[in-house]
Amino acid sequence: MDEVECHNCGVPGMIGKNCFKCGAKLQRRFSQPLLVIDVAHSGEDRVVAARKVATGIEAALNGSHRGLKVIHGRGGKTGRPGVIKNHVVGLLRREAKRLEARVAADRNNPGAHILYFE
Repeated sequence: MDEVECHNCGVPGMIGKNCFKCGAKLQRRFSQPLLVIDVAHSGEDRVVAARKVATGIEAALNGSHRGLKVIHGRGGKTGRPGVIKNHVVGLLRREAKRLEARVAADRNNPGAHILYFE
């Protein structure tokens, strides 16, 4: 578990617990816009894409971003769904469960999904 400062009184404590001073629930504050990463347009394979997603999630959480937008592309030039896209979307769904977050397709880009932390 991570440590944060209480939003009411500034006393440090663990996320998910109550502040021992004022009793407020301790949780992350997401004040920054979405962090955007591209995992498909520099010749990445599934392993490299997964590593970039993991690094992106960590950076987004540490940077207090609202979420992580992952540009994975729409698929291969053959018109079939992309291997990286399917792999990344599955990874994002697993991480959403683990982090109690949610995943949504980007309404403006069919080649991207967003992992929202709040």
